[in-house]
Amino acid sequence: MAVDRVCVIGAGSSGLAALRALESRGFRVECFEKGSAVGGTWRYENDSGTSAAYASLRTNVSRARMQYPNFPMPAAYGDYVHHRDMAAYLDAYADAFGLRRHIRFSTSVTAVEPSDGGRWRVSLHDGSAGTYDAVVVANGHDWQPTWPALPGTTTARVSHARDYRTADRFAGKHVLVIGAGQSAIEIATETARVAARTVLSCRQAHYVVPRYFLGRPSDHLDTELFNRLPWPIVRAMFGITLRFVHGRMDASGLPPPRHRLLERFPPALSDEFLPALRAGRIVARPMLAELDGDAASFVDGATEPVDEIVCATGYRISFPFLSEALIVPEGRRLALYRRVLSPAHPSLAFIGLVDPLGGLLPVVEAQAAWLADVFDETIRLPDRAGMLAAIERRERRTSRRFDDSPADSIICDRHAYIRSLRRDRRRARFAWSRLVRARTGCPLRAAPLRSQLRS
Repeated sequence: MAVDRVCVIGAGSSGLAALRALESRGFRVECFEKGSAVGGTWRYENDSGTSAAYASLRTNVSRARMQYPNFPMPAAYGDYVHHRDMAAYLDAYADAFGLRRHIRFSTSVTAVEPSDGGRWRVSLHDGSAGTYDAVVVANGHDWQPTWPALPGTTTARVSHARDYRTADRFAGKHVLVIGAGQSAIEIATETARVAARTVLSCRQAHYVVPRYFLGRPSDHLDTELFNRLPWPIVRAMFGITLRFVHGRMDASGLPPPRHRLLERFPPALSDEFLPALRAGRIVARPMLAELDGDAASFVDGATEPVDEIVCATGYRISFPFLSEALIVPEGRRLALYRRVLSPAHPSLAFIGLVDPLGGLLPVVEAQAAWLADVFDETIRLPDRAGMLAAIERRERRTSRRFDDSPADSIICDRHAYIRSLRRDRRRARFAWSRLVRARTGCPLRAAPLRSQLRS
C-alpha cells in the first residue's frame, strides 16, 4: 500500500509508540488526543474523561516488564510504578523523541470514513476534517465500562470501578464490590479499611499472587527463555510458589477458580487481600441473586445490607468514531491480522488493542515497528483470506495457553505474540535484502528498504 500521511488517534502509551515508529520512518504523522496531555489512562483525573486511574493505582507488572524496551524507566520509580510516575515517564518519552509537535491536544475525533482512492476522511469535533492514507487507532480498551445486569431494585448508590478514586466516601458504609479481578480486589481491600462492612461477590475467583516472592517481584521469571518451557511445567512452578506464600485459594472463602493458573484471566496482585479475607475484614460471597431496597441476597442464601455497590466488571472495546460497517468489536473480541490490521481495510490499524497478561509497552513498541514495516512496504501482506486464516491460527503458544478462548479474543501470550511480529520483520528484511542485492549487486545499506529498491 502507498502510505505517506497517517492519522493516529490517541496519545497514551500506544499512540506514542505508534507516533515514534512512524515519524522515525519519515511518514507525515498527525495525532489527535482528546485530553490536554499525553498519558491516557495513566493521567490521573485526565480531562479526556476516559481514565480509570484511582489514587493508589500502581502497575500490576514490574517496572522491567512495563517499560518501552528502548526507553528504560528510572530505577527511582520502584518495582511497581505509581500512576504519577507512569504519567511522568510518558511525558519524558514524548519529549525525548519530539513527539508533541505531531499532537493536537483537546481534540476529539468524531468520525473516520473511507474516502476516494482508498484514503480516509477524519472528522473532528470542531467541524474540520482531513484526509489520510492510513489511520492508526490507539484509544485503549479499558475506558468503556461493562455493566452487569443487577437483579431487582436497590436504594444503594451504584457505580463502576472506572469512577473509583479513593475510599473516603465509603467510610461507615456497607459496601458490595462485584468482580474478582485486579480492580475488584484492590477496591475491596481499600474500602474494608474504612467501611462498616465490605462484601466481595463473584462468580469465580481469580488467582491472587503476592507482589514479591523471596524479595523479588513475582513476575521476575516472566522472561523470554522461561516462557519457552512447556506450560504444565510453568503452571506447576507458579502453583508451588502460590501455595507456599498464600496457602490454598479456597481456604479464603472465595469460590475456587474454574481455570488453570496463568490461563483465561491474569492473576491479581496483592499482599493484603487474602489476609483481609481470612481475618474477616472482607466477606466473600458467591453471585448476587437479588437486590431489594437496602439488602442484597446471594445464591448461597446469605443476605447483606448494602449502601454502596461498586461494579468492578471490566470494560468492552469501543470505537465511537468508527461505523459498524468498518469493524464491530464484541466485548473483548476483535478480529485483526497480527492483532493490528483490519483484514477488510488494511490501512486501518489498531495499536494496543491486546490483553497480553503482562506489560503492554513492550508489546505496543513491537506492534508499532511491525506496522511501520507494513506501511513502508517492507512487509508484504497476505490477501484478505490469508489474513483471516492467520487470525484463526493465532500464535501457537497462545492457542495452547488459552485453548478455550475464541481466536479473535484480544488475550494473548505476549512473548509468543512479540516473537511472531519479529519473525515477520526478520523474514521480510531477509527477502528484501536478497532482492536488493540481486538488483544492485551491493550489500544492504542503512536507508529504508523501499528506497534502496527504487534507487
